Amino acid sequence: MNITDTPLNIVDVKTRVIFQREDGKNMELDIVAESSCGRVLLVEVKKQAAKSGRSMIEDFHEKVMVYQKLRPDNIMIPAFLSLGGFTETATALCREKKIAINERIVSF
Repeated sequence: MNITDTPLNIVDVKTRVIFQREDGKNMELDIVAESSCGRVLLVEVKKQAAKSGRSMIEDFHEKVMVYQKLRPDNIMIPAFLSLGGFTETATALCREKKIAINERIVSF
């Protein structure tokens, strides 16, 4: 069985995680959730009425790549929550980069 086929057992969650790119630029991830198996869920949250576009996805993907370099032994699982939805080009880029997307949170 592949590790990516097993459920996540989240053991630590941090919000607004700030880290630096190699050139010293600060970057921020909205949510970083670590699993006991070494996988790390990285989440970008956009609470806006407007659809998230390609440039927002590109910015998030850059954050994921930089964070992955800082944590080379972990498997990153990128996810993007946009309450306003996504443009077609943003959705296509998420599919290409394997970024999970959602437009809502369902509570019971």
